[in-house]
Amino acid sequence: MGAGLTRDEIFRAPKIDLHRHLDGAVRPELVLEMAKKFGVILPTYNLAEFKKLYQIVKPKGMPIRKLFERFAWAIAVMRTPKGLNQAAYEQVLDLARENILYAEIRFAPGYHSIYLAPWYTPATYEKNVFPTMTLDLIVELVLDGLARGMKETGISVNLTLCIPRESLSMYGPKSVSNIVDLALRFQNRGVVSLDLACNEVAFPPDAYEEFFRSTWGSKIRRNPHAGEMGLNSTKRRNIQVCVDNFQANGLGHAMPLYQSECLMNLVREKNIRIERTPLSPVPECSLADGHLDILLKHQVPVVITSDDPVLMRASLTDNWLAALNYHGLGEKEFWQLTANALNTAFYRSKAERKRVQKRFVEQGLSRSLLIK
Repeated sequence: MGAGLTRDEIFRAPKIDLHRHLDGAVRPELVLEMAKKFGVILPTYNLAEFKKLYQIVKPKGMPIRKLFERFAWAIAVMRTPKGLNQAAYEQVLDLARENILYAEIRFAPGYHSIYLAPWYTPATYEKNVFPTMTLDLIVELVLDGLARGMKETGISVNLTLCIPRESLSMYGPKSVSNIVDLALRFQNRGVVSLDLACNEVAFPPDAYEEFFRSTWGSKIRRNPHAGEMGLNSTKRRNIQVCVDNFQANGLGHAMPLYQSECLMNLVREKNIRIERTPLSPVPECSLADGHLDILLKHQVPVVITSDDPVLMRASLTDNWLAALNYHGLGEKEFWQLTANALNTAFYRSKAERKRVQKRFVEQGLSRSLLIK
């Protein structure tokens, strides 16, 4: 690879994706196929027309609720056992096609069971309302699909469970503790972390502190979204809460981090990874807002991720290309950012860590960039 990397060079290079939502990464062709099979109501069954409705073309000015509603059709097809299992399996194949050798996929089990999203009504999307799946079955189906894909491709994929921020007010404390307990039950089977996701403005992290603290001492890491939405002062405060009171191991987005040298030093010292998606449709998460160059200068363990690659029509390769071109970065920074991800990934075991990192070294990464 040369100093200024081409899209083809990035596509062929070994990559790692640590922030990728399953329900934002289901190809429209698969949604359409499974919708017909399982009886999901779509506005159209013509692929070209559906793509225009399903994928986000002009995010600027789109209300956050409208952004979230785009997930509904993918969630609908995954509210069936076969659909959920197939989507997880296909996800691994999609990762392998892009030479993503390790990934952490996240999803909200409650959305597929009884803790529905505020914008999801079964009767709107399901011709015959689907039978309710248990939370354990939902996770088992996803893990089985991932395992089938891993066996076929040879790549490694782990799972993060999301707690939607609205759960507490809509369904009560049990809806949150049930997901925490679920993560703990599956901590030796491929579930590696717990996320707090969705509307950060309406639901700040404070109310969830005790739930995340209950994972302390377990194998489950804490990987909330923080500093993604709202005023910069509020976002900085939310970052601080997650670092101090959650003991976060990773933070989704953390956009105003560059504004505080104290916070940058803190996440660097604690080796808390900062997950950035340069082509995110969320207005406050643009390339210009992120100041990736400042984070790199302060040696913050920032990583490049895809978030919702299908809905956003932006693959991990696309996000990499945008970040490198915008900041005038090249091969050196590509490998450093990749090493940041390898050094902060939530591996299942030391053996998995060794195996994954070895594959990257074999494809060009300098071993000196890895933390021993």
